[in-house]
Amino acid sequence: MHEEFFDTAKIKLNECLLKTEVLFVANKHTMITVFNKHFCDICSNIQNWQTKGTLSAISYLEYTMLHTNFTNRRYVAEVFVYDNESYADKTQRLVGEYEVSFLFIYFDELWDWLLTERKRYAGKVKVQDIKAFILESLPKFYAYLASIARFALLDSSGESHFTDIEKNEKFTVSVGNYMASTIPVYVESKTKNAKKLAEWFNEQLFEEYFFGDYSHLDFTEKTFLSTDFRYTRFQGSALNNTNFERSMLTGASFRNANMQGCRLDNCYIFASDFSYATLINASFVSARGRAGLQDEKEWQHVGYLPVNFRYADLTNANFTGANLSGADFTGATLTGANFTDAVLDGAIFDNNNAVRK
Repeated sequence: MHEEFFDTAKIKLNECLLKTEVLFVANKHTMITVFNKHFCDICSNIQNWQTKGTLSAISYLEYTMLHTNFTNRRYVAEVFVYDNESYADKTQRLVGEYEVSFLFIYFDELWDWLLTERKRYAGKVKVQDIKAFILESLPKFYAYLASIARFALLDSSGESHFTDIEKNEKFTVSVGNYMASTIPVYVESKTKNAKKLAEWFNEQLFEEYFFGDYSHLDFTEKTFLSTDFRYTRFQGSALNNTNFERSMLTGASFRNANMQGCRLDNCYIFASDFSYATLINASFVSARGRAGLQDEKEWQHVGYLPVNFRYADLTNANFTGANLSGADFTGATLTGANFTDAVLDGAIFDNNNAVRK
């Protein structure tokens, strides 16, 4: 009976996660905007303490999920900052909270279902068993906060309220459990030398530079084959004739970048942002960037947002064989663009940029 109960519970969990995904997709822009407002307030708090001399330069900012809060159905992420010592920082400080109940609507539904369904098993399912199942399920719902924070910070990392914070050489924003595994959503380093960075990338130290900020740098004609640039920022950078073939560019931001002749063949571009970029003669042959869940019936992770090509110049760009389901081409220039054998289900175009082959 115990196994039967939890087999059914797993089905209910999957159902609740799929409904959370629908909620996220329908409201993602509002969620990101609200998070940005919250983050601006957090930065103001930090700046005030630093100005008063009661807080030193920080290296880590973490959205912490305390199990005691969530098991009491108080859905708030507590925001802590730390110096270079991380959790060993003796002056670690709580700088605010972020109320996330909007992401836990269907988690609450799951919890109520477990408590009600348990009654059918005449004491064979213990409260401790349900609590263990709930704690195991928590990170899957909490992962949506990481996605919201990640895309919000991609947009706001250059704003004054963020840049004015006193940070150490390396600064990381993460989402996760207190003193446990966390998900990085933003990484910043003060090292911004394009030549040194290009040499570093070619050393293939994968874990060292994804999530990084490489905005407004010149990587013209550089070659970065099969490199992991997930959730990096190349906003406003010069990437003319740069070769990214077979690279992982999921969630990367190339907004306003100059990318004429850039090679992005066979790249993973799920949720990437190419808005306002100059991509004349760029190549996206067999690139992969479909929106949504990879399996619409079985939740495995937060779904991917659509690729954003809004107002990009894609004159003569080659999308042969690319999967761009759900991609947004609003306002993009598509003169001479080649979409032969491309998958464009649900892609958004407007009257001024009908697909031309």
